Amino acid sequence: MRAANKAPTAASKAAPLPAKLASLLREARWLLLVAVSMYVLLVLFTFDRADPGWSHSATAATVRNAGGHFGAWLADLLLYLFGVSAYWWSMLFLYVVVWGYRRLDGTPLIDRRPLIVALIGFLILITSSATIEALRLHTLQAQLPLAPGGLLGDVLATSLYLALGFTGATLLLTCAAAVGLSLFTGVSWI
Repeated sequence: MRAANKAPTAASKAAPLPAKLASLLREARWLLLVAVSMYVLLVLFTFDRADPGWSHSATAATVRNAGGHFGAWLADLLLYLFGVSAYWWSMLFLYVVVWGYRRLDGTPLIDRRPLIVALIGFLILITSSATIEALRLHTLQAQLPLAPGGLLGDVLATSLYLALGFTGATLLLTCAAAVGLSLFTGVSWI
């Protein structure tokens, strides 16, 4: 009986957003994430070692990166840490767009696995991808601030090579990449 006499809380007093406004906010979030994904892809694609960045300073008068000073810094940071595998970050933002997109009636467009499962899959995927890159693609002729695979790939590749050997590490990383891709995208290999 006591619970029935309680005053309503502020959260229960707040009216839900009108359907039209909620739909516009979902669309705005979707468009913003598409823009972020395209920006990350743009700054990675237009990376130039002569631009000032996170891992080094430069005195170039003009920044060549299409994302400006912030884009040059962001591209340098991502490529330094992950190597060419940094491009997976753009895919993560696109995935979040697809994951969060809803039709106008609010029903999910894709299977609604928990986002945490996809994020764990992404972490496994980017880690194994950067490590394979460092282990196998050391002769890659890409313009990077550090070796292929970045800092993360270099550290893990060295450790795995010493523990499992070249072939054993490659086999483990390939399996981890497949598992990560499945968890990230929801695609089954069977």
